[in-house]
Amino acid sequence: MAKTIRIKSRLKSNKNTAWLQLLAAVIIDALLWGFGIGYLIAVLLKKSEVHIAIPIVLLVLAAVGIVAVLIFRKKFAILKSGVRGEAMTLKTLEKLPNGYTIISNPVIRNRGAVIELDFIVLGKNGVFIVETKNHRGIIRGKTSKTVWQQVKHGKNDRVYKKEIDNPVKQSYRQGKKMLEMLRDLDITSDVYPVVYFTDFHSEIKISDDADTGVSVFNKEKMLLDFILNTKGRYPLDPADHNKIIRYFKK
Repeated sequence: MAKTIRIKSRLKSNKNTAWLQLLAAVIIDALLWGFGIGYLIAVLLKKSEVHIAIPIVLLVLAAVGIVAVLIFRKKFAILKSGVRGEAMTLKTLEKLPNGYTIISNPVIRNRGAVIELDFIVLGKNGVFIVETKNHRGIIRGKTSKTVWQQVKHGKNDRVYKKEIDNPVKQSYRQGKKMLEMLRDLDITSDVYPVVYFTDFHSEIKISDDADTGVSVFNKEKMLLDFILNTKGRYPLDPADHNKIIRYFKK
């Protein structure tokens, strides 16, 4: 089994923050509705000398609060999905044999850039950067384009379409920064950027018209086979393997 090194995840921290924001928004909105309706009833029954404007203002704020709750709920759902996707990917990567090291949530700090990655896998055959995406449905696009299209089929045959950022461009930039970092550490090794869609039911219809060198998978076996069977020009030396680990643990 591969060795795993866990580094604190900013995504998990953001998810927890989003949960607290959602909880606070729900509580505040419930209080606004409660006080607003309570004061309004009291005023209408002439059991309170509060001006009618006060409950009206409270109810208007409560209505606005519903919008805030929906926004925070959407934000939390997106972050929760991302955390779930990372957990699924880690479970898959941990099936790699001894000799491989998985670093979760490593951060490259080099030449003024700060980039958080999902996973790095270190093996004798090189350095693999795995960018996780927990998207469902049909994913269409070209590697040269900034955005792709996600198509999902819901209940009653409803079709949902939305644009998503092209993860290949993101992964390509990560690969460039990793090579730059390795050069600065005086390490020579092949670097393989990978985008992994954790939902195996998703259909990936991507045209690599930009020749990015980024591999895209949505099947566990395909990802593991790629990592195990890829052989490049510059394998990773054991001493350099440990040097990379020390870099990300510092």
